[in-house]
Amino acid sequence: MNRIFATLALSLFAAPGFAQDFIHYKFDSTCTNEVINYATGPQALGANGTLQSNSTISPWTSGTFGGALAGGANAAPTYYNRVVTGWNPSTQPVTGALTMAWFMRQRPGSTLNTSLSYLSGAPTGGFRLFTNGIAGRGLYQREIFPSGGNGNNAPRDFVLPVANADIQTLAATNWVHVAIVIDPATSTADWYVNGTSVLQITGVPGASITLAGPFMLGAYTTAATGAGSLYDMDEFLMSFRAYTPGEILALSLAPQAGDGDYTSGTSTQCGSLALASSGGRPFLGNTGYALEVTPAAPSFYAILFGLNRCTYAGVFPLPLDGGLLAPIATGCQVLTDNLLNVGGLANGPTAQPFAIPTGSGFAGLGLYSQAVAIDLSSLAVSASNGFVIGIGN
Repeated sequence: MNRIFATLALSLFAAPGFAQDFIHYKFDSTCTNEVINYATGPQALGANGTLQSNSTISPWTSGTFGGALAGGANAAPTYYNRVVTGWNPSTQPVTGALTMAWFMRQRPGSTLNTSLSYLSGAPTGGFRLFTNGIAGRGLYQREIFPSGGNGNNAPRDFVLPVANADIQTLAATNWVHVAIVIDPATSTADWYVNGTSVLQITGVPGASITLAGPFMLGAYTTAATGAGSLYDMDEFLMSFRAYTPGEILALSLAPQAGDGDYTSGTSTQCGSLALASSGGRPFLGNTGYALEVTPAAPSFYAILFGLNRCTYAGVFPLPLDGGLLAPIATGCQVLTDNLLNVGGLANGPTAQPFAIPTGSGFAGLGLYSQAVAIDLSSLAVSASNGFVIGIGN
């Protein structure tokens, strides 16, 4: 285990930077309530999500690619599993192009009833997505347009009728991929199911979401009595760009690449070391992808990589105090396992090349990482935030 400190002593569909994703959850860190946002680019929501659950069983389940958010129960005994995103549309409104995509599956062992099942939404003003009720066995997205919708309740709504897709039957036993794409350039809005457009409406000026948040998944309100969703959810993605039909098909077939930090801030690490990325998303074949370390002074550094953020060496729960590995690191929190590491000398922001392989077998691979450094003059140790790399398309 002291090898960490020994080291210290010594596109397929988009080009890098093209992504304009806002939220992208893979739900893979199943040992924590922090839900990592894998969205990349300048429009990505800065904060990670927070899991809230009153379930007596795990709020996580197996997904299409890795983990997934487990559905709740809206019949006795009721419980919810919800992710609060930190996005408040009233202060960060959406106007114009929009893509929302996700996998959904009826929670295994649950029994459908006629109660509304809310997949997502915000608590005030009506912006919410549900099945049952006026949605029937389809889906109903309320308050997403300024005008031009096809809803029974208002021209601001966007409905997927059962005649176009019986979502409840499709999701009864298998994962189904659903997407909403709103494109003001063509004045169209499409519902996609399993990569194919099943309904398009025209005359839509674009999305308009300005209602009070926070936006959440698995429910639409944080009230203790708020109804939740019966459906497991995976690979939720939201973008301020209208994805093309080819990109939606790709989302339905393979995981989207992304990366993001976790356990950020000086309260859980030591020093001021930062770890981030450059070169766009870590998509298959991206030879320009790199990790960037930023020490405050000339330092030896190492970047640690592991396959999980839950345990170190499969035994010690993470995070753990670095002093358990080497006395010099006392007070520094270790945030990832260490199956391999790379390092060097850094004097200011330094890029560590990390070319992404082309093989399709790497799609869905998640690598958790953290940088550690020793100041060459003071020998003080710094440890960065955690950073996850989700390889995909």
